[in-house]
Amino acid sequence: MYSRVGDNLYMLQYRDYETRYFEGLWHIPEGVTYNSFILETREGLVVFDTWKRSLRGLFIEEFSKHFDVRDVKYLVVHHMEPDHSGSIPYLLASNPEVTVLGHVLSKGMIESFYQVKPRFQPVKDGEVLQIGGYRLRFFHTPWLHWPETIMTYVEEETLLTCDAFGSYGVPSRVFHDQLSVEEKERFSRYMVKYFANVIGHFREWVVKNIEKVSQENLNISAILPAHGVLYRGDSVREVVEKYRSLGAGGTVPGKTVIAYTSMYGFVSEVVDDAVSLLDKYGIKPSVYGFTDRERADFSELIADAYQAENLIIATSTYEARTFPLMKEVVELIIEKTPVNKNVLVIALYGWGGKAGAELEELLTKNGFRKLEVIEFRAGQRENVQKELEDRLPRLLSRR
Repeated sequence: MYSRVGDNLYMLQYRDYETRYFEGLWHIPEGVTYNSFILETREGLVVFDTWKRSLRGLFIEEFSKHFDVRDVKYLVVHHMEPDHSGSIPYLLASNPEVTVLGHVLSKGMIESFYQVKPRFQPVKDGEVLQIGGYRLRFFHTPWLHWPETIMTYVEEETLLTCDAFGSYGVPSRVFHDQLSVEEKERFSRYMVKYFANVIGHFREWVVKNIEKVSQENLNISAILPAHGVLYRGDSVREVVEKYRSLGAGGTVPGKTVIAYTSMYGFVSEVVDDAVSLLDKYGIKPSVYGFTDRERADFSELIADAYQAENLIIATSTYEARTFPLMKEVVELIIEKTPVNKNVLVIALYGWGGKAGAELEELLTKNGFRKLEVIEFRAGQRENVQKELEDRLPRLLSRR
C-alpha cells in the first residue's frame, strides 16, 4: 500500500497476513505490517527502512511503481532486524550509489546478514544531515529493540521510530485518529501485545530513551513506527504516555491472570473454584489453560500478564517436576513482564510434591517478592478451597 503521510513523505506498507508466528514465536492472527518511508527532497530520495527478507523482490517492484530507484541518495537503517532490513541487498543492487546511514554497529550486521559491502556512513547520536531543504537529526535509542537501534527526527515535524510505538495488526486506515473507537481499542491491545512480546525484556530502556528524546523539546507532529498504525496530532502525546507507562511496568488495578496446566482435570477444578471466589470480589480473571483439550495462546497470555496486578499460576506436577509447559510459561513471564505482581502458585501432585517449591524458588530468584504457594495432593479439592478462601483475600489486598 502506498500512502502520503506528510509533506513530501510517503509510506510503502506491506500488510502481512501470511506470517502466523512473529519472530517464529508469537501468534499473530491479527497480522502485522512493515512500514517503509520515503522522503522526497530536491537532492534525491531518502528511504527509511525496508520490508522483511522474504518480500525483498516485491519491495523493489512496489518501490519502482512510485519512485525511480536511481534517485535514492540515502537509506537510513533504524534497526537491523530482518523484518526491516531484509530488502537492503535488493535496493543496493538496484542502485549501488546509495549511501547507507545507521548506527556504527549496523555496518557489520549488513555485511554478515546479506554478504554485501555497502557505502556506509555511521551517524553519531544527535548528528544532523541536511539534504534538499530538510534537516534530519538522528538519535541513538539502544535496545528498542536491538543495541544498534536509532530514530530519525525530520525537523520540525516527524519522528520515525521503527519498532518503538509499533503494534501488531493491519489498520483499516493509515493514522490512529482516522480509526473508529472500536478499532482504536483493538490497536491499543495490539500495542500492548507487541510491546510485551517483543520489547518487554528491554522495558527499562523505553523510559530512558523517551526521557532522552523528550529533553530535546522536539516539535513532533507525527510518530511513524515501522509496524502498525501511525500517530499524529493529539494521538502523539497519548501514545507517548501509553508507551511510557508500559516501559515503567504499570499495572491495571484488579487485573488478574490465571495460567494453568491440567493433565486429568484436578487442577481445572481448582481453577474453577478460584474463578468463582474471585467473582465474589468483582474480579473477572483472564484464564489461560493448557490441557488435553486446549492450548492457550502464549502471545495473548504474556500480553495480559504484562499489565496484571495479580497472577495465579496453577500447575500439575510432572515426573516430580513442574509441568513442562508451565515451566515454559513461567520463564516467559520472568523474561518479558515486570515483577511487581501479587503471585499465587498452586501446585498439584500425585505421589510427591516439588513443583510448588521449584516455582517459588524460580520466581523469587528472579525478583518476584509478593508470592504465596499452595501445594495439594490430587483428591483434596475441599482442602484447597479452604486455602483459597484464606489466601486470595490476602493476595488481592497487597496493593
